[in-house]
Amino acid sequence: MNQVYISHYSEIGLKGKNRSYFVKVLRRNMKMALRRALPGKSFEIEHRDKRFILTFSEAVDQALVGQALSQVFGLANFSPVTVTEPKLDAMEAAAVELYKGHSFETFAIRTKRAYKGFPFTSPDINHRLGGAVVDAYGKRADLKNPQLPCYVEVLKDKAFVTVGKTQGPGGLPVSSSGRVLVLMSGGFDSPVAAYFAMKRGAQCEFIHFHSYPFTQKTSQEKVERLVNVLTKFQFRARLYMVPFAETQKEIVLNVPEKFRVIFYRRFMMRVAEALANKQNLKAIYTGESLGQVASQTLENMAAVQQAISMPVLRPLIGLDKNEIIDIARKIGTHDISALPHDDACTRFMPDFPVIRAKMEQVLEAEQALDVEALVERDLSKIDVIDV
Repeated sequence: MNQVYISHYSEIGLKGKNRSYFVKVLRRNMKMALRRALPGKSFEIEHRDKRFILTFSEAVDQALVGQALSQVFGLANFSPVTVTEPKLDAMEAAAVELYKGHSFETFAIRTKRAYKGFPFTSPDINHRLGGAVVDAYGKRADLKNPQLPCYVEVLKDKAFVTVGKTQGPGGLPVSSSGRVLVLMSGGFDSPVAAYFAMKRGAQCEFIHFHSYPFTQKTSQEKVERLVNVLTKFQFRARLYMVPFAETQKEIVLNVPEKFRVIFYRRFMMRVAEALANKQNLKAIYTGESLGQVASQTLENMAAVQQAISMPVLRPLIGLDKNEIIDIARKIGTHDISALPHDDACTRFMPDFPVIRAKMEQVLEAEQALDVEALVERDLSKIDVIDV
């Protein structure tokens, strides 16, 4: 027997003349997620009347289908459905059968008619099916806050009936908004920033700056594991590993101690921008949150961003640490990020870092460095990992 699922999108429905592009990308991403979760299983995805109809030609694990679809940005909700003829008797029988075995006290029937030519209105259908459920189970209808709602969708040639829906991740389908480069540390913030980039339709590539061999490889290993987790949302990724110790050494030897972290960040941004331009990536994402650490004051972020012209996007700018950690738990990066590691920016950390850097002082101090040569050297030593 075929297994059928209905998936809906929300934001994409507002795209007007561009909607077909987003639908195409979302359908492709659904296929990729399902093929990864259910290798060898045959299915079809039909886009019809602002919904996706997913049909398997054989029995499949419902939990695996749900897991796959819950990781596809762009989907508002999804559910397995019973397919019936577009007739009241058939829909009524399906609703009564679907409630069998469920424990519930209140319910509601909620109908949408994609086919407006159906001879009964949505309230008519709700009343007819609701009465059948009351007769069968003696439960109470609650239209405002039902414990277990039943959803009915009527098309011209068929109807779909389901009890309950699973919320999707929302947002826009990955890659529909272009490609970006994410500055990845081994901490909590940057993986969450990458998650939000993907949720807005960006395809992420990642860059990590490390201080090996002056530090251990723990940060590199953590970042690779984190990127592996994040690929469940975008299927594949490229990770660029940048040995940064020599540039840090030049900074320590040539600029005032209080500016060290700002210069670490300025050179990271320069290397990231040069790489992004080479790979045709359109923006840089960071995990910065306003005021979280000394380098993330308004003045210091401005001093860092002045080094490049490419857009720098900071999706966590208004979140506090607890909110970021909660999201890390939700997306599966928390436990990896919580492991100890050596971070490039904390190497040779000054005792008293500048809190509100003045741009003229930063530019004056930078004259002691051969900026172009340092950036070119770092670019020439990048290792590339395909995940």
